[in-house]
Amino acid sequence: MIQNESELEVTRQRIKAFQDALIALRRNQLPSNYAQIATNFLHEIKKMEEEVHEYLQRFPTPEYTPAKIPL
Repeated sequence: MIQNESELEVTRQRIKAFQDALIALRRNQLPSNYAQIATNFLHEIKKMEEEVHEYLQRFPTPEYTPAKIPL
């Protein structure tokens, strides 16, 4: 479970890396090989996306609430 903004950013980077790997595999593997390999990648991407979704649904903690600028 993502606990803070730093972990959120790392998870988002991991999602992109997994997606990039899948794109490369689609270009370089036979369809039967790709289907076997992609299943695990897609499962991990889905898990990470769900973690991001859960984190973004929570109200920000005070340490990440933007400072109010006096007018």
